[in-house]
Amino acid sequence: MAHRILMQVVFTGAQVFGKAFVQAYKQAAASSAAQATTAAAKEGGISLQESCLILNVRSEALKVEEIKARYDHLFNVNSKEKGGSFYLQSKVFRAKERIDKELATHEPNGGASAGATGS
Repeated sequence: MAHRILMQVVFTGAQVFGKAFVQAYKQAAASSAAQATTAAAKEGGISLQESCLILNVRSEALKVEEIKARYDHLFNVNSKEKGGSFYLQSKVFRAKERIDKELATHEPNGGASAGATGS
């Protein structure tokens, strides 16, 4: 009889511990996601990875000339005069802006050769 009560106590304790662990994990995951969202918002709302995807460049080999060429092409293709989308044009602009900011942080002279963000 004593072993039955002991097993019931152990089983109940394991259930309580398991539920607490799952709840703590969910809370930590939500907190981590909120911090990542806040960090992205501080950076202008777009991540470097997303910027590279938009401009179709590799984040390991960012070249100013390639970025400028892709930006100019995508910005012009999406202009309102050509029937493009202002939303997409804005995304292209923000992507280049974010990559320029990244290039400026990695250049020793403060990013003077990264180029202007405008067209």
